[in-house]
Amino acid sequence: MGDIQIIYEGTDIYPDISVSACIHDMYAGERADELLLRLNDTRELWDIWSPKPGDTIVVRYGAATTGKMYVGSIIPENGLVTLRALSIPQAAKDRTNKTWESIRFLQLCEEIAARHGLTFVHYGITDRVYGYAVQHDLPDFAFLWQRCVLESAAFLVYDGTLVVYSEQYLESQPALGTIVLGPGDDFEYSDDSGSARGRAEVTNGSVTGTYTAPNGSDRTLRKTIPLHMGSRAEADRFAKGLLRNANKDLTTGAIWQPLSPSCAAGSVVSVRTGGTRSWDGPVFLTHVRHDYVNEQSKLFFRKPMEGY
Repeated sequence: MGDIQIIYEGTDIYPDISVSACIHDMYAGERADELLLRLNDTRELWDIWSPKPGDTIVVRYGAATTGKMYVGSIIPENGLVTLRALSIPQAAKDRTNKTWESIRFLQLCEEIAARHGLTFVHYGITDRVYGYAVQHDLPDFAFLWQRCVLESAAFLVYDGTLVVYSEQYLESQPALGTIVLGPGDDFEYSDDSGSARGRAEVTNGSVTGTYTAPNGSDRTLRKTIPLHMGSRAEADRFAKGLLRNANKDLTTGAIWQPLSPSCAAGSVVSVRTGGTRSWDGPVFLTHVRHDYVNEQSKLFFRKPMEGY
């Protein structure tokens, strides 16, 4: 491995351990980043350090870093220790019930961030006012994801910061670089765009909203949601968000690369392929896996949505 540090509760423990696996999964939405760390513990140091769930850990590899992660589990077995950590605290899994009146979307986001000791930033969001919103027996980030989908938005948590963004806004950003793929490179593409829905109808029993996508499909997505919709305009907006969410992962792919620490989930890169030029152009990175032991990265992506 290259120049690496493993900062556990503020102390670099890498000089005292032997690492057999170190994999960082970064996600652009819906779920927290994950760290898998497998250590050879023949010296039984973990008992001396008294590790416990909720401890903080940061892995740094040159200029790359996992950011602050929170330990979820530590499993010792036959001279090995397997540690798993997430970018959100353990308490984020707790279910919550709460009701708001006349609350803005970004206020909800900021409240959830503060509840878990996270700072909050947002990009490209048009703030909206909800006349009434209910979090019914849901963990905070499951509730937030539900709201983000309705607003054509997404979130990620990295290094103690909750980032909420408009998907259309980030997908339209300039590419950070170009990946050139040759015949011997590992990559795969999947195109299920023929199953795209062209229209969404959403109802909660009293209000109905619709949205038609600019993709020419005659398929309809119909959803009944148990959420308050205060107006036809709000229902139409929710229909748009649900349709985007249903269609966005129909044209996807994955690329294996030498370790590429500059690639992060939620960013745009350009792909150039000699043999499959219909895929050339910008792609949005939905999931990036950095394997620091084997010095490889796997980049999962989708084509940006057009028109909505």
